[in-house]
Amino acid sequence: MPSRAVLVAPAVLLACVSPVAACGTDIPSTRPTVTVFVDAPAGTRPSAPAPTATSARTVNPQPSPSGVPTQLAAGRQRGAPHSYAEARARIVAAPSAASVTDRFVTPSGNIVCNLGGAPMPVAACEVRSGRVTPPLPSICPPDGPKDIGRLELERTGAFPVCNSDTIREGGEPKLPYGSRTASLDPVACLSEEAGVTCVDSGSRHGFFVARSTFVTF
Repeated sequence: MPSRAVLVAPAVLLACVSPVAACGTDIPSTRPTVTVFVDAPAGTRPSAPAPTATSARTVNPQPSPSGVPTQLAAGRQRGAPHSYAEARARIVAAPSAASVTDRFVTPSGNIVCNLGGAPMPVAACEVRSGRVTPPLPSICPPDGPKDIGRLELERTGAFPVCNSDTIREGGEPKLPYGSRTASLDPVACLSEEAGVTCVDSGSRHGFFVARSTFVTF
C-alpha cells in the first residue's frame, strides 16, 4: 500500500538571560524536521509536502494592524514569561508596592516604566543601556534608530519601539525586585532581577523587557 509523508515541525525553543549578568544559553536552533510515513489508500499520496517556515525569534508571525507581529522574542530570555497567563500568574503572586502606581524605575536604574492611558500606551518601559537588535528588519523605520530601546503595551498588543526619545523624567520611585505595582487591573508590572514584566488584563497582552532582550505576548 502506498504511503504518504507527514511533516511534524517541532516547536521553537527560547532560552533566557539575566539583564544584569551575561549568563545562560543562546536560543537553540530549530531541530530537524521529522518525516513520518503512514498508510494511505492507493492514489491519494500527495505529490509533495507543502513547505513550512519558522523563525527562532518570531513566535507568532501574524501581524498586528501596524504590521508588526504581536508575539516576538529577541536576545536571550532568561527568566522571561512567554504568555499572558504565565506573566499574570507571576504578577498576582508578588507583593504590591503601595507607593508605586503610574511610574517607576528598577533598583538598578536601568529600566524605567510609565503606566499611562489613552492616547498614550497603557504601559511603556525602556532600557537605559542594553538596546536590542530588531528580530525583524521592518520594525525600525529607515530614517531613525536601528535598535530597540522601548516596549509599549497598547490595547491591540505589545510592540517594540526603535526610539530616539525617552519616557524617563527623573525622580521615578524604585519598584523593589520581587514587587509589583500597587494595582493589578487593568495594567500591572512586576520588577525582578531578570527584568520587568507588564500585562493588561483587558487585552490579555503584555511584555517582558531586560538588558539586551525582550518578549512580547
